[in-house]
Amino acid sequence: MLEKILKALAALFTGTPGGGTVKLVRTLHAPDGKHRVCFFRREEDGICGFREEVYDDRTMDACWIPMKHGHVEEYRSLDEAQAAAKAEIPWLSGALP
Repeated sequence: MLEKILKALAALFTGTPGGGTVKLVRTLHAPDGKHRVCFFRREEDGICGFREEVYDDRTMDACWIPMKHGHVEEYRSLDEAQAAAKAEIPWLSGALP
């Protein structure tokens, strides 16, 4: 299932299905356990991004669902991606330095 999620994120992150190798770099969970932020790096050019997800356990296919749909913003470094995520997602201020 993680492989499917990463492939879907790769398609969103690169703008084209299968258009790059995206590696999960870091995942941070909110204190409520129902939200998380995943940070990714595209191996071909080092571009980074993040995706906030919420855990949906209302169905038999309990899974993580992206909070936003569409293209993921791109950042030149993991530090830039983390700073952008921290500015956008309130609970991250306690999880990131």
